[in-house]
Amino acid sequence: MQRYAVTFFSDSVGISLQVIEAESRDLALRSFFDSHVTGYTKDNEGFAYFREDFNDADRPMGAVLELTPNF
Repeated sequence: MQRYAVTFFSDSVGISLQVIEAESRDLALRSFFDSHVTGYTKDNEGFAYFREDFNDADRPMGAVLELTPNF
């Protein structure tokens, strides 16, 4: 399973960073949404709005980076 660093900025919390294990970038973002995000409904529609805001081209709210192990 891959590891992803998810960073997120909100006016109420500031910057948060979580390392999440998931099978894909989108599943990592969904896990982050389910566990750490407030202000959206916790359903598919709420996640869709969150993902849209998170990836906004003009003012993104965060980033998801895949972490690679150092062997």
